[in-house]
This record gives sequence, structure tokens and C-alpha cells, in this order.
Amino acid sequence: MSTNDVKSARRVLDILQFFAATQAPATLSQISAGLGIPKSSCLALLDTLEGDGYAHQTAGRYYLTRRWLNEASTVAEHDQLTTRIRPTLEALRDELGETLILAQRAGDHVVYLDVVEPERIVRFTAKAGQRKPLHASASGRALLGAMAPAEREALAARLSLDRYTSQTVKTHKQLLRLIASEAERGWHVNLAEHQADTLSVAAPLMLYGTVLALVVGAPLDRSAAKADAIGQTLLAASRQLAQRIDTPAPLAR
Repeated sequence: MSTNDVKSARRVLDILQFFAATQAPATLSQISAGLGIPKSSCLALLDTLEGDGYAHQTAGRYYLTRRWLNEASTVAEHDQLTTRIRPTLEALRDELGETLILAQRAGDHVVYLDVVEPERIVRFTAKAGQRKPLHASASGRALLGAMAPAEREALAARLSLDRYTSQTVKTHKQLLRLIASEAERGWHVNLAEHQADTLSVAAPLMLYGTVLALVVGAPLDRSAAKADAIGQTLLAASRQLAQRIDTPAPLAR
């Protein structure tokens, strides 16, 4: 794939995110200015989206069609990984009363694959596709902790260790020591390291040879005292999931 192809793909995603954020039709000039894309390039992308039924325009203003929703819904309904894990996320959400997340590593970040939130006014909010730093999240450290030591050290060494709060880990040595200590007990805890008023707890989940993480996100003041109990619950759920999903069914006699 050429550099231009990659740039065009990125810009299509930018257009999608532009309309998700603005939630209103927009002119070519507004879209171009909002995304910092030359008008000529922006028009070519919009013409392509319109020609394929992904966008329409009325009175000179563009908007996206429901084709995005229809095809995204079909894709989501046939995601075998998240479909098989979601019942466990929902059960844990109901048991713990907090937000449950399925996460995976994407390069130097964590990406959320699925999120289920409780029916509480005050809760940890998240969305599928959201990214988090590896070093300042329980999910990130759970994913790092499941890696082979040499691979983990090489990845950790290139992390920038951006500071988010006064609790964010400061050095690579401290990060690796923390990961090793938490991995030994089986779960990882983030106390206000990324956001000052939130907590997250995560346990690694190995499925089909891929490392994932089961994560709980919660308000810090409500759940800090329960962090280890949450971790134990996630660890048990992770082991049960791995055994149920990753174990081949016995052959019929």
C-alpha cells in the first residue's frame, strides 16, 4: 500500500469522526477547514463516498448515510471474539456494578474492543475504539505483563512515559518493577495514574494465542478499597473464559 493510500484511508476515517463529533451536515469548506485537508482532496474523498452510497448532499451540505450504520452493525454482530466474551462482561458488570471493558494492545497503546456500562449516574465512561497509554493504565500493564520478559522490556523501553497525574509511573525501571510485581499476583491496579478521580483493575486473558485484558473502570472514591477483590474476580473470570473458549470440544464418539 502506497503512502497516498494510507493518507486517503486516514482521511476517510477523519471524515467519519468529523461528522460523529459535529452531528450536523457541513459544507465542503467547513469539512476541509475542520480537518485541515485541501479542498481538492476533500472533494475527491466526498465524491467517492457519495458515489458509493456512504455520503449524500443537500443544498450544498454533506452528511453521511446510514450505510455506515448498517454495515458496521453487520460487522459487529459477526465479531466472534467480542460476541463470545460479551456475556461474561455483562455478568461481571452486574456483579460488580461497574464498567467492564475488553482490551487489546495496538502498537504502543491499548485499544478498547468492547465496553459495557452499568445503569448508574456516576460511572466510568468509555467506548469501543478508545485508546489508552500502556504505562498509565491497568489494562496496559496487564497486556505488558503477559508478554515474554525480553519482549516486554524492549517495548517498555520505547514508551515515552507521558505524565498524566502525580501518580503516573515516572521511570522505565519503576514501570517494569511494577508490572512484574502485579503479574505475579495475577491482576493490575491503576489508582489515579491516568485520571485523578478514576481507578482501573485488569487481568490478562489469553485466547487463541492472543493476549487480551478484562478491565474494570470505576470512580476512585467508590472502588479503591475494593480493588484487590475486583482483581480476584477478574482473574477467576479470565481463567474460566480461557478454559471454556480456548479448550477444544471433545470429539463425538
